[in-house]
Amino acid sequence: MACRCCMRLALLALLGVAVVSANTFLEKAPEPVPDPFDQVALLDRFEEALGSGQRQATEARLKDITEALAHTFATLPKNERGAVGTAGARYAIHRLFVQRHGWQVQGVAPEGETWSSSSPVAALGEGVPGHVQDLLDKRFGSHGLDLHELAVLAATLENMIHAEAIQSLEATYKVYGESTEGMLDEASTERIVDSYMQAYVLGHNMSELTRQMVDRTYSRMDRILPLWQQTREFLRDVQREVAPGLSAFSFADVTRIVEAVSERYGQHQDSVECEDIQQKLLQLEEVGGTGRVKLHDFYASVRKHRFWQFREHPEFLKQAGVLDDSDPSSPRVIIPNYFNMPSNCFNPPTALYAICCIDKCEALIDHVESEIQAPHATPERIVRVVSALPSASVPANRTLHQELVARLERVAQQHDGVVPLHGRLFSQWMHFAYPRECPYPHAAGTTKLMSSEEWSQATGMKVSLMLADLERYVEQLHPVTEPTDWWQQQHGQHQVPPQHACDEETGTCMAMWQDVEELVDAGHWDITRKANQHVEGASSVGTVMLRALMLLAFVASSVMAIGGFVQQAHESFSASLTPGSACIKPALSKSTNCFV
Repeated sequence: MACRCCMRLALLALLGVAVVSANTFLEKAPEPVPDPFDQVALLDRFEEALGSGQRQATEARLKDITEALAHTFATLPKNERGAVGTAGARYAIHRLFVQRHGWQVQGVAPEGETWSSSSPVAALGEGVPGHVQDLLDKRFGSHGLDLHELAVLAATLENMIHAEAIQSLEATYKVYGESTEGMLDEASTERIVDSYMQAYVLGHNMSELTRQMVDRTYSRMDRILPLWQQTREFLRDVQREVAPGLSAFSFADVTRIVEAVSERYGQHQDSVECEDIQQKLLQLEEVGGTGRVKLHDFYASVRKHRFWQFREHPEFLKQAGVLDDSDPSSPRVIIPNYFNMPSNCFNPPTALYAICCIDKCEALIDHVESEIQAPHATPERIVRVVSALPSASVPANRTLHQELVARLERVAQQHDGVVPLHGRLFSQWMHFAYPRECPYPHAAGTTKLMSSEEWSQATGMKVSLMLADLERYVEQLHPVTEPTDWWQQQHGQHQVPPQHACDEETGTCMAMWQDVEELVDAGHWDITRKANQHVEGASSVGTVMLRALMLLAFVASSVMAIGGFVQQAHESFSASLTPGSACIKPALSKSTNCFV
């Protein structure tokens, strides 16, 4: 009995050690270090600079914007206090405004450079005093931004844009001789909103216009903007939704309409004008679903299909990162890169932002983030998520091409077996996984995103080709000879021609692949990765110890069971040899098992 008790105590001790070891090595990473900078203090800083009205408007938007930022924030690398750096903050705010409104906010959009090239505070522009910006830059640079602070900065930017819309509306009232203290009937309200909108889409500063100028432009809007009537229908829909059933409108009522219009116009433009561009490009797409249009077909469509907008100079397209010239004999237009080109944006009368086509890759990336919920993942995890993720042109539950999977594994080899979700290589991989939706990410500094006007001023050339120039390019690019023959004609018979850019059978165009990584925030990535590796290492050691202790416990339990069986057998056998034992029976009687 004493031996059995000792064994049981040993077993309990081993199990106790196992539980303690498991808790020690499998415990969660420590919670983020609290920031001594009070969250409310950031709102206080903006209130000092912009007024109490700005604070109230910011607080009203915080919940919605915080929820919208949550997925991206959760997957960005962070510092020791669980905050993102200024590069990560700039990246998150840019994506927020692109997804919500189609806004490319000045000072936030990368414009062909790295995300760390400037601070998101720069987007505040002249709306915030320089000393406040310097204070925020210093603070964010040393401490980073948590989710609340990131949302406050984004909400402040959004409110500043709305403040400009209200100023333009006040100027529109002034042009029409209306008082902001009075009431407007429905017809007058519609005319005010229409005139506000015509200045908005044409980039005119309403405060510089007269009533005569506004009326003259209004009478010509159908010719200036072919989709103007659809825009007016959009305005009436917003008005009915925001101010239903009203027959008289106060300035506050009209302000709510205009604010809703400015927030939703990007979505409206995307569904009408941008969708028109997308469908035309897909009509011209080469065989195989590569997300590319041969430059010859692109230019030829002007005369053949009357696609009048496809007339950009090839040098302009190249500088904007739109051309795939990996096969020099047949340059191609990359559909999502053309779709997201600055020349397809328009600039409202503001220095804060431009309205552009909504990047169709954003929804796909957002879904991947919501599934992964970490700054990185293994190739196997990403393949499972992406294989199941459909797009407008790709079905769900597909089998990814073997070459595509191999490229992702190669990315992981550069990062100790995992793939950073916010880096150039993963963005490049997503382009090849969704060639019609996700733009090809050129290395920083290799492209220059410029408006048509900026490019013309810089080069002295016109962006749009004349019809004669178009015909000349169509003739030059016409595939009258085989690509190999064309290459040798241009470079000599002894030159080896490049491989074809695209495999038409598989739809892959991997010739543009470059093993150049550019992380959104390399510094915080290193911090996050080291912390994760520490936790993973501790978990691994804990798991090994737990298994070893469980094995010891099993051995001890087995020894105890065997010992008990032997002891019982010994006692039974001894009893059977004792005179008068119940186990000694007459010779003819059946033997009894005394071991039971």
